[in-house]
Amino acid sequence: MSGKSTFLKKSILGTGFLIAALLIMTSGCCNQAPKDDLTSSKRIGLMITPRGLNDKGFNDYAYDGLKQAEKKFNIEGVIIEPSTTQDHEASLRFFAGQKFDAIIVVGVGFNDAIRKVATEHPELQFFVIDSEIDEGNIRGVYFREDEGAYLCGYLAARMSKTGKIGFIGGVKIPVIERFANGYRNGALAAVNSTEVVEQFVAEDYSGFNNPEKASEMALDMYRTGCDVIFPAAGASGLGVISAAVKARGQVIGVDMNQDSLAPGLVLTSMLKRVDLVVENIIKNICEGKNPAAIKRSYGISDGVIGLTDFQLSSKVVGDDLISELATVRKAIIDGTIKTGAAGR
Repeated sequence: MSGKSTFLKKSILGTGFLIAALLIMTSGCCNQAPKDDLTSSKRIGLMITPRGLNDKGFNDYAYDGLKQAEKKFNIEGVIIEPSTTQDHEASLRFFAGQKFDAIIVVGVGFNDAIRKVATEHPELQFFVIDSEIDEGNIRGVYFREDEGAYLCGYLAARMSKTGKIGFIGGVKIPVIERFANGYRNGALAAVNSTEVVEQFVAEDYSGFNNPEKASEMALDMYRTGCDVIFPAAGASGLGVISAAVKARGQVIGVDMNQDSLAPGLVLTSMLKRVDLVVENIIKNICEGKNPAAIKRSYGISDGVIGLTDFQLSSKVVGDDLISELATVRKAIIDGTIKTGAAGR
């Protein structure tokens, strides 16, 4: 096998899901194993959300983290992508039976399935990205999204000419509410008369993969006076950016750097570096660390949450506001600004 990863994708009859296997030998080491000695390598599974690849956001970042870990450590990485939101348990059960050293699951939507499957495999460690779960052999890793969202709300309120801004969430769950709370609190801190309109794409996890509906919601928000919209809705957020282009409204990207999707209209993107977290989990697994010692909460001070550099929007936002946001960011790190997430 060469140093380039092989991507295999096939349908497993009767299970209703797709498996994509990524097998690679890299120049790094895990437990000091030579790169051509797979007998001591770790086998790491990464389960992403249904139809999650190419979302230009959360799932792509997780996949990038796995690829970076493959370059640095002697691991065999396998990625599984369920085809629908209905087969989490079947997908995970099949995955767990394939002799992994650990399975990393992306998204709180898998919690119920993991609770069932984890009891069947007590020897296997599960890590859940975006979850606060901590039970038995399941360990959640979560983010202080409110910190980055506070900066987004501050920016949106200061940029708004109508005094009315929008937030579109995928589904109303704690992680998305942290986004919403931070966004609202940042906006009101910047301009306390700001009206923040909040809507959610769906009542279930399909809300993270419905860009068409998100686009319709965003267009309606723009028509009714919102001039800046911030989505926290996975792949649905791409529909919000599409709506911004149609309406010539302003929008804030999320998870990955989405500034180039609509240069000048995307004011900035709130980065949520899932790739760094996935890579760190794998590093700790390779070093043989106890799962309980693995870091569970990440925010601005960890270099995981933040904004992009305004490279494509600096003329629109202006140097003064960019400097003001840097001051607010420092105050969040110092603890002098509370961004709105209870219990953090």
